[in-house]
Amino acid sequence: MGRMKHCRTSFYKVAFFFLGVLFIASPLFAQDLSYDRYTETLREPEAPSRVGRSIAHFLVYPFEIIRYGTDKTLVAIEKHHIDKKVKWIYEKIQSYGISPHLNFVSMSNRSYGADIDFIRLVQKKEYLPDSTLSGWVRWAEDGYFRAGGKVGWSLIKGTGLRTFGIANYENRHEEHFYGVGPHSSAGDGAVFSWEETKLEYQLGYSKTPEWGIDGKFSYRNVNISGGRDGGRGQIGEIPTFSEERIPGFHGDSFLTWKLEVIHDTRNQKENSTIGGMQRFGFSFNEGLNSSLARFFRYETEVSHYFRLGADRRVLAFHFYGEHNDEVNNGQVPFHQMAKLGGYGTSPHMSHTLRGYDFNRFFDESALLFNIEYRYTIWEYRDYKLDTVFFWDEGQVFGEFSEFQLSDFRESYGIGFRLSVANVMFLALEVAHGDEGTNLYVKGSSPF
Repeated sequence: MGRMKHCRTSFYKVAFFFLGVLFIASPLFAQDLSYDRYTETLREPEAPSRVGRSIAHFLVYPFEIIRYGTDKTLVAIEKHHIDKKVKWIYEKIQSYGISPHLNFVSMSNRSYGADIDFIRLVQKKEYLPDSTLSGWVRWAEDGYFRAGGKVGWSLIKGTGLRTFGIANYENRHEEHFYGVGPHSSAGDGAVFSWEETKLEYQLGYSKTPEWGIDGKFSYRNVNISGGRDGGRGQIGEIPTFSEERIPGFHGDSFLTWKLEVIHDTRNQKENSTIGGMQRFGFSFNEGLNSSLARFFRYETEVSHYFRLGADRRVLAFHFYGEHNDEVNNGQVPFHQMAKLGGYGTSPHMSHTLRGYDFNRFFDESALLFNIEYRYTIWEYRDYKLDTVFFWDEGQVFGEFSEFQLSDFRESYGIGFRLSVANVMFLALEVAHGDEGTNLYVKGSSPF
């Protein structure tokens, strides 16, 4: 235990030193990189010291290697007009209401699919500008499948009112589970299969683009089974994961009443450089038939983006908090608990705690902090390549009385993100935590 505390203290010292060097060197980046066309120069800057020049060059040289390769790629793109051809094809497909989807779930697993706007598909959008009739389909090589549709209206008669009906079916064959609580063992992993059918009605109001409030009523049916083994063992085969110990072991049917408020001042949905987003949610969940599910859920999510002198230097913060509270001797099913681990972006996947397996930590409550320093190392028209330094801190716990500072798990790492017209195309990140090092290949940013 003493060794762990010493390692943790050493990590924080190294991390704070790294962040200090990073912020000190930020102005030196602007002076050293001649291709920084966003840098504001009001007067002749003072010449940096020898130590400052050494730090700047040490931090820049690894990116120059990447820049050399991207410059060669740029020549080929320009010569064959590849960027124009790809953009024309994509925009042509989108003009008919079809948005292709490709996501790299992992190095060996990819997901495919598309979003379809049926009103645009039949060329009636100009006659029905406030109407929504859309659908989506996703599938991945590991057996994941999702399909659904949405119908409704927004800005009804210019009042700001909106109403939607949503149907969604989702099937995941290999969800990971390590037990409940912050001290679950990484060696006790198992898999389970998740199948959910969801029907939802939404009624909301948004007078301005920045503010929105939505009331949601939904019916959900969740089936839990063994899933694809993959060498881990199915959840029903592990003695410690018994029906008596794990609530919601076989699934649940329940109704949800939810109220959600969102304040969004980001200048872009992805790759935002200023502003932020705040989301607050409260819901009551009532089990049906033989289900013992009965609980309140409280959620808070806050993100903010700080522009450091230019759009190519951004400091991003993210916080997520969740608490589920049983009502009248009810239960919180394990599949509805707060989850941390991995690079999660889907509602049913765990929230981002890189360096750990997805679904690594389950419990009734969770706290999560993410910080990223994003620096643009290459730009060409609508294409942009960012390097990202990140640090994640998170933990799960039951009741508030069980919260312990020593239960926080941290991870840190570096990544590269390629975006087109400020829409994330490919993210490649490496993260290290107490349980090892993980590589992530994704088609979106974590926040």
